[in-house]
Parts: sequence; C-alpha cells; structure tokens
Amino acid sequence: MILQWRNSDFAPEQQLLGVVFDAGVILRDDLLFLLGWSVHKLKRNLRRLRTKQAEPLIRGVKSSDNHHMYLLTETGIRYVHQMLGIEGKAVTMEAQMNHALGLNAILMRYVRAHGFDGVRWFNTREAADELWFLRKLATGQVDTDLRATAIRPDAILRTPNGFWWVEYDNATENSRQIWRKFQMYVTNLAPLDDSFRRVVWVTKSEHRRAFLETIWRRVDHADVRMSFYVQTEEVF
Repeated sequence: MILQWRNSDFAPEQQLLGVVFDAGVILRDDLLFLLGWSVHKLKRNLRRLRTKQAEPLIRGVKSSDNHHMYLLTETGIRYVHQMLGIEGKAVTMEAQMNHALGLNAILMRYVRAHGFDGVRWFNTREAADELWFLRKLATGQVDTDLRATAIRPDAILRTPNGFWWVEYDNATENSRQIWRKFQMYVTNLAPLDDSFRRVVWVTKSEHRRAFLETIWRRVDHADVRMSFYVQTEEVF
C-alpha cells in the first residue's frame, strides 16, 4: 500500500505513519517524494504526532552516510496495526534496517524513473499474502499445506508492463540457503500462470550476482524465470 498513502483518506499524520510502516525504514528524501510533501509539512506533522501521543510513535535516525531516515517505534507499529486492523506482534526494524533500505531503494529507483501510474508495490507482509492467495486459487490446497511449503518474497512490483517477485540479496546467505530458497520459489510459483513466474534478484556486486546465477543454473526450474542484477542496474 506504500504508493497509495499520498492519495488516501487518512489524516496527514496517519499517512506519514503508514508510509514508514510499509517501508520499515525510509530515507527522508524518499518519504517526501512518496507523499509529495515539503520538509516543512513533514516537520509539522511530526510535531502533531508528538503533541497528540503520550509515547513516541516514530523516530528519526541518521544513516552511516549522514542521511536522515525514519522508522516506527513498537508503540507506533501497534498504532498502525490498530488503524489498519492488522493482527500480529509489533516487531521493530532495527535488526533489518540495511535490508529494508536496500529493498526500498529498488522501488524508489523505479518510481523516480517511471512515475506512479499503474504501479503497485507490495512489501514483504503483503507479498506473502498475495502469494498465498494466488497459490490457493491455482491449487485449491488447504491452508496447512500452503503454510508447509510457503516462501516469503521480499516484495512484489507490479507495473503496466508486468508482475515481478523481488528479492534483495545483501550477501548474507550461503549456498545452501540460496539453493533452498530457489527450490521453494519453484515449488510456490510453478502452479501459477506464466505471468506470475518471474523473479528479479538485486544484489550488491557483480561477483555476488554471478554466484546467484550459477546456483540457479543448477536448479530444475520448471519455467520459473529468475533474473539477477547488481543494484542500480535492475530491469523490469
């Protein structure tokens, strides 16, 4: 829902919380771009949240290269869960900040180049729900069987030109883990329509990209199409 907040009926401070929630952690420049806000409007709504709430809902931090970024506190996540009717434990993003920033950068490169029209981005939670729904329609399996073989994609990008599952690889998983993830993707996507069997992997270096591609060549992939790119060079 991250691209839909700017035109939603929620109050501005709720739009702010919603974008940060969907992003996990987000650079200030990206937040302003997604909402179409000025720095002044952002500061005004941050003040409103501080005035209205007894506990902080959002906090600002600086990245290693001195960029401002925002993430929700545990209280903020619980607030958004209640706002959206989401059930689940409130988990903050401190441990996943680098991964979330790398993943969000893929989306931001796309919308800055191509705009918002006809574009949808599903975060990890939304992508998992979408994959469950597509598999349910395609196979008719019961929920327990779907859960037993489920994979959680990092994201989905849907554009006027197609649909892609998105994985951001920050080079922390070993060969066995990558092989397992490839096998799970084949299991999950093979029953789906051809238009839903495309996966884009974005990673940090040419060496890592080649490593991923080499493992994929050894997988019996049943018409699932994987593409591998170094970050900033991805193609959709």
